[in-house]
Amino acid sequence: MNRMTSKDWNGNAPAANQQGVKEIARAAVAFDWDNGDLKQLGRLMSKFGLDLATAVRVFLNGRPQDLNHVDPDDVPLHARARFAMLDSLYGRITSGFYLPDPQIGLGPVRAEAEAWMAEQRRDRSMGRKGRWVFAEAQFDAISDSGPRTLVLTPTNDKRPTLLRVLTEPFWQ
Repeated sequence: MNRMTSKDWNGNAPAANQQGVKEIARAAVAFDWDNGDLKQLGRLMSKFGLDLATAVRVFLNGRPQDLNHVDPDDVPLHARARFAMLDSLYGRITSGFYLPDPQIGLGPVRAEAEAWMAEQRRDRSMGRKGRWVFAEAQFDAISDSGPRTLVLTPTNDKRPTLLRVLTEPFWQ
């Protein structure tokens, strides 16, 4: 086994091997933002394989609306760790670190994500901008209806498949 992935910082087996991604996702969603250790949440959210819906849910659980319009220099001392964690999650979400689960898309958090973006639009109409602004087109492009499959039916056409696909519009 690769030495880089066989142990974590404390010499333990990686959490992904012990718990699995679904258990990590459940722990991250259930995290207590008021009393929990944000370093633990950071470790949970840094695992590869967590889906976008989980990341958005965890972000929204952190009550970003409380700090969205606060200048970083004006964040109260007791809220700075939460502010930094929200910044980190926002950066990962917008950079594509978390990918949508092809089976569910954003389904479980679609309504809350759309409400957040409605607030963004309201801010724009009032001439202000919050700190954590999501690209609406990025979320709109995600399907919640599962993967789309293309079913090709066989034909009696003897041309190679690639040639048939490339030339089909011209032959019909």
